[in-house]
Amino acid sequence: MNPQRILVIRRDNIGDLVCTTPAIAALRARFPDAHIAALVNSYNAEVLGGNPHLDAVHSYTKLKHREPGQSALGALRQRAKLLLAIRRQRFDVAVLGKSSWDRHGLRLARQCGVAQTIGYATPEAGKAQPDFALPAPGLMHEVQAVGGLLAPLGITGEPGPLQVYPDAALAAQAEARFTGLGVRPRLALHLSAREATRRWPAEKWIALARDAAAQGWGLVLFWSPGPADDPRHPGDDAFAQEVRGALEGLPVVACPTHGLGELVAAFSRCHAFVGADGGAMHLAAAAGLPMAALFENTPDKTLHWYPWHVPHRVVCGPGFEVGSIPADAVLQALAALPRREPIPHG
Repeated sequence: MNPQRILVIRRDNIGDLVCTTPAIAALRARFPDAHIAALVNSYNAEVLGGNPHLDAVHSYTKLKHREPGQSALGALRQRAKLLLAIRRQRFDVAVLGKSSWDRHGLRLARQCGVAQTIGYATPEAGKAQPDFALPAPGLMHEVQAVGGLLAPLGITGEPGPLQVYPDAALAAQAEARFTGLGVRPRLALHLSAREATRRWPAEKWIALARDAAAQGWGLVLFWSPGPADDPRHPGDDAFAQEVRGALEGLPVVACPTHGLGELVAAFSRCHAFVGADGGAMHLAAAAGLPMAALFENTPDKTLHWYPWHVPHRVVCGPGFEVGSIPADAVLQALAALPRREPIPHG
């Protein structure tokens, strides 16, 4: 295949799209003159901000993510208008960037009128399969599974690192916020976790933060701002205030982030990361941060979503949930990591 117009479809969450960026880079390397675009959703689109391997990023709003005052009918009309505009561009091939059969992605590709589709197959789908229906991969990292979809395009081999591109102005703002930490290396502690089984208790965050500060770290507390009862984007303001309040007198900066661009830029000015499996963890890996990653104790998680291409330690507890992980186990994992090189100012 020698397509001139390629569409990558990834409609899932933030971490899923981050894990698709190596495939996008590989497509650009293989087809330097092709028009390469991505079809994503409004929730994860910022992951691709500034990505030099893409000619266009098309995003639509899922009904559960629509803005206050935006009707379901209005969101569906906007989606239909977008898909029609993509259809007029006559894409040669769509890569359904997911490690399993992607029913929704396949439907979007067909609504966009893409000539051929590449994706994983499932016997249950019958004839509703991609044109290039590949057998489902075994247990491997999401990055590797998505990379395997590129074989029909002549792209093989181990995928490269995750890729995000911090905005220079936002990175400078983050640097200004961190000046109070002095010359200490900055440890990013991401307090938020979308799934209940991935949440670490406040008392363990506090214990870890105190011990890390005693070892010379400057602490940067990250979390999703807002109230916990927000139906669209639940926040962790109250939880973060509990942790922050117990750290008085320590070198700590509170850094709630209101968008993915702000989060990526702030990560680019840190030296290491601690947080649970999720979108923020993958963004931190894309920023090159060594990390202690808190995982649910199951191979489906630890062997499929571990931090890709960065020094890391995956930490699990005796139980399934992240909450069972003791604070000293995370501190030991952090101590075993290599230190990131000093970050130049400016």
